[in-house]
Amino acid sequence: MTRIAPLSAPPWVVVLVVVAGLAVGLVLARRLATTGYRLDDEDLRPVGDLPHPRGAKRRPVLGPLPHEPRPLPGAPWVITAVVPVLWGLLAWQLGGLARGAMLPAYLLLSGVGVALVWIDADVHRLPEGLTLPALPAIALLLAAASLTTGDWGALGRAAICGVAGYLFYLALALLVPGGLGLGDATLGALVSLPLGYLGWSEAVMGIVLTYLFGGAFSLVAIALRRVRLKGYIAFGPFIVIGSLAAVFIGYPTPGP
Repeated sequence: MTRIAPLSAPPWVVVLVVVAGLAVGLVLARRLATTGYRLDDEDLRPVGDLPHPRGAKRRPVLGPLPHEPRPLPGAPWVITAVVPVLWGLLAWQLGGLARGAMLPAYLLLSGVGVALVWIDADVHRLPEGLTLPALPAIALLLAAASLTTGDWGALGRAAICGVAGYLFYLALALLVPGGLGLGDATLGALVSLPLGYLGWSEAVMGIVLTYLFGGAFSLVAIALRRVRLKGYIAFGPFIVIGSLAAVFIGYPTPGP
């Protein structure tokens, strides 16, 4: 059966969402720049973890590794710019008057996702203080969308995909110790829930793109000697990026 592309959002809806995204991005950037999410032992990192110039020899360190202040994973202004861009694209993709009821769930997903990308890239941890409250919040927003549109089948599909996403990443975390963590499993449920609301193919595509992006990044990082072959790379950012990419690639492009 051919899927009909939804109507694109009116320009005023996109502009309004972009302005709201800019405000959210400013607040989010200020909060994350304070590094209040770090635990007591995460403000410092061993000097041995610092990147070395290409070709430079690693000098052996006798005794405990010295520590240096952990820098921010990036410039806070990037968050201020990324959030409104993402929100504007999502509004254009999903914010048509006929389908706009589900837009708030995806705006919340992208806002929380940006914060999780920043935190996981910084301290390699996905705090449950963000993922656990976001999960029922997104579920409620999707339920409200189904109440508006009458599409309860999409909500049931979303619930199945959310559970499947959690079990998939949980199995990987248990089968490959030292790879994924339980936080990645919770994040897998968080992103699979709204992807499943769009369709089965979007949920599958989110996982496929996650591993494509993660694998490509790992190969480049190893080639540039930014990480060792058995080094650890935060996987949460790729789960978020792959899932958001699936929304734009997998869901029908809006028509006029």
